[in-house]
Amino acid sequence: MMGLLSQYFPVFLMASAVGVGAYALISLIIKTRSKEKEDWRDPPPLIYKLFKPVVRLFASEVRSMMSDRLYSKVNTKLSTGGMNYAIMAEEFYTLKFVCLAFACLISYSLFSSGSDQGSEVKLIILAIMPIGFFYPDIWLNDKITHRRARVAKEFPFLLDLLVLSMRAGLNYSTSLGQAISSLPDGPVKEEFGKLLREIRAGKVRHEALLGLAARMNTKSISNFVAAINQAEETGGEIVEVLTLQAEQRRSERFNEAEEAANKAPVKMLLPLVMFLFPIIFMLIGFVLIVKVADSNLLPQFIMDLLAS
Repeated sequence: MMGLLSQYFPVFLMASAVGVGAYALISLIIKTRSKEKEDWRDPPPLIYKLFKPVVRLFASEVRSMMSDRLYSKVNTKLSTGGMNYAIMAEEFYTLKFVCLAFACLISYSLFSSGSDQGSEVKLIILAIMPIGFFYPDIWLNDKITHRRARVAKEFPFLLDLLVLSMRAGLNYSTSLGQAISSLPDGPVKEEFGKLLREIRAGKVRHEALLGLAARMNTKSISNFVAAINQAEETGGEIVEVLTLQAEQRRSERFNEAEEAANKAPVKMLLPLVMFLFPIIFMLIGFVLIVKVADSNLLPQFIMDLLAS
């Protein structure tokens, strides 16, 4: 272990020195080129903070090479993950190439260390490069999954509060404000707060709701927006629509919980087979061997093996 550390430490030290120097130089270039304020941004993720100078340096060039379709796709994923005010689409796409370059630098440093490496080690080193490129996508998909789970948990509660407020005699906008103020901090409160601010600023409610559905890109929110817009167009009762939506969301959440509970035994089967069953079989086998040995029914070589 100490020999391996002594082989890799000079390479790691040299790569770190080069990386720190390049990072400082690019940071200086960014500070001299850009003086714009970023008060509009949400707190950026850690992975963006680490490579921010490099990403900001090449983001505009990457944006010119991105097609409108690709830009819209990346921006939709960022909105679904709630990160569209923390990192822009061109910055996210640039971050993928920066992470790829960083992973290639690490792989090159390990390959050029001069130590004897087996085929398994070389495969692991080569696997670092695609992992570096796809890691931002993995991180964003994890954010989207976590955010959608919170929306599924909090959205029925918002609908219940909205129904109660409107049945108490408040109009839609006032009821929405009352419901939002009672929600805990989370994606539902954040996104519906934006919806309420847009409506109060004069935006047409139909367009504001469509913008909400586009930002969140979640099935339950899209169904809610479609139902509300249809009720307004046909002159239906919004309270009745909200009541039906609340019942449907609770039913969907119950079905998802029931489905997850039914999948739990299947998911537990593999750990049981891999870890618990072998131990049980070893204990049973040991008891059987001892019983057979006491009856002198085992061959002599097995008896000698047990005695040793």
